Amino acid sequence: MKHCANILEILLITALFFIYGAYAVPDVNEAHYLEKAAHFWNPDYAAGDFFLNSPDAHGVFYWSFGWLTKFLPLDQVIWIGRFLTWIGLAFGWFWMTRPVLLRWGTAFFSAAIFLFLNQHCSFAGEWVVGGVEAKGFAYVFAFFGLGEVLRNHWNRSLFLIGLSTMFHVLVGGWCLAALGIAWLILKDYEIGLRKRGKPEDLEKCYLPTFVSILPGLIGAVILTLPALIPALALNGGVSSEVARNATQLYVYERLPHHLLLSFIAQKTPDKLIAFGGLILFWNFLSARPRFSHGEMTFRTFIYATLLIALLGWGINLFMTLAPELTASLLRYYWFRIADVMLPVGVSILSLEFVLSKSTIWGWEKESEKKLVHQEELSSAGRKLSKEERKEIRRKERFQARLQERRAARARILLLGCLVFMAGSLVFSSAKRFTKPMKPRSCSGASCGQTWLDLCQFVRENTEKTDIFVVPYTTRTFRWFTGRSVVGVWKDIPQDAQGLMDWWQRMQDQFYGFDPSKPVQAYGRTASFTLLPKQKFEYLKKEYGASYVVRNKNDLKGRAVVTEMPNGIGDYELIYENKDFELRRLKSAEE
Repeated sequence: MKHCANILEILLITALFFIYGAYAVPDVNEAHYLEKAAHFWNPDYAAGDFFLNSPDAHGVFYWSFGWLTKFLPLDQVIWIGRFLTWIGLAFGWFWMTRPVLLRWGTAFFSAAIFLFLNQHCSFAGEWVVGGVEAKGFAYVFAFFGLGEVLRNHWNRSLFLIGLSTMFHVLVGGWCLAALGIAWLILKDYEIGLRKRGKPEDLEKCYLPTFVSILPGLIGAVILTLPALIPALALNGGVSSEVARNATQLYVYERLPHHLLLSFIAQKTPDKLIAFGGLILFWNFLSARPRFSHGEMTFRTFIYATLLIALLGWGINLFMTLAPELTASLLRYYWFRIADVMLPVGVSILSLEFVLSKSTIWGWEKESEKKLVHQEELSSAGRKLSKEERKEIRRKERFQARLQERRAARARILLLGCLVFMAGSLVFSSAKRFTKPMKPRSCSGASCGQTWLDLCQFVRENTEKTDIFVVPYTTRTFRWFTGRSVVGVWKDIPQDAQGLMDWWQRMQDQFYGFDPSKPVQAYGRTASFTLLPKQKFEYLKKEYGASYVVRNKNDLKGRAVVTEMPNGIGDYELIYENKDFELRRLKSAEE
């Protein structure tokens, strides 16, 4: 019966993840990952596409999951991947929370709280539950690994986090780093306890020796190699200058919203403030006594992730003094793991506090007892009478009841906040299903039927080898047409040379001849209407572009002028609807 109840709770968590993460296909990163996987197994898929032909950074994901693209449509592969990820995350979450939250339903409740905190308090934009991609599978193994940490099984934990690293080198790698930092902190703490030599101090020493965890550590290192070696090779074969420029481009131009704390503080200060508040609340929760050795390690692990983020902030401070060195370090997503693990820790320990019978600070009750004894004994300086001892016990009971009442009020208040978080998360997620959903990977008119009509026309009336110039923010043209594109903002290669080539393609398509003049961002803001004809001729010659897709609205949905003074009207119009037009890059008189 107990196993059935556990399975039911896991299914409820899976349903929660479904409600939260089930967006229209494809989601934000799904086209990016699944098309890469499809091209990995079938090089004829959009064979001439620049991004798809760039080096692969997630080979394990493509090998283990991408093969489904050979036999099933991409839409079906996405749903299979989503359910595998959600079920895996649900099992992992249940396994991770069970040592702390023993009551039925608390794992589900804590999962809802985690999703709420991850959505509203993660300042660097890291998420766990959503579309199918490599990091979703990585977090599955990370959660299982943390479950073993809470059980004080270090070798199993290291092995599982090694599997996490194999799927995503940064997710698993930072988990390994945080676990290593936690081990060093706790080992130093135990050394101090052993020096005291008191029996009560020695009972607190539980950490395994380095030799005893060596098998798990070796296994973790071996498991990281399939992801680590390709990642290290991404900058191989290029000059140091190209590597430096690519790194700065990656950090300062393309991904500052994930990598630069200074940029995040400027653009989304509310998220940073919320994260700071979450840190303060975490300190409150962590001040309470631990209930197991594994929980002590888990709490230290969370603090280690915050230390990693703090180091990232420190590196950010040197951006103006040493921009090249700063970029070379910040490219490794120093804030990613804290962005996820702090909400994980708060969601678990907050429920633990609500369900426990301890006082607000845990140690207050005992300390108040000792304080009363000390005050009475020091003031008396003699053997206490029966009446005096009775008065001391009365004060002790009063202090205990006072602390228990305070704790009860705090638990009720916190429980109300947690219920609000979980309820609002479920309600807002379920509300999406009341109306037709559009893919989050689309923006503007590319979310509508006119975009699908255009893509259908392209798929039915152009050759598979044709290459297209498409609007700046579109992400799904290749997904719906199977045709190659010169390049879009979302699809950024991971290798240094590919990154520099991608940036050049952005300049050639969406900017004027002088990139230093922002006012010449013809293609980006005005949808190619004002792009000089020389640019189109250059795109034909340099990148083999056959067609251009022009959207009739700018990035804010405003209609773009219909006059075409710079020559795009000289190219043959072969398809048009109210939002888009398709032109062949061949002059009408030719």
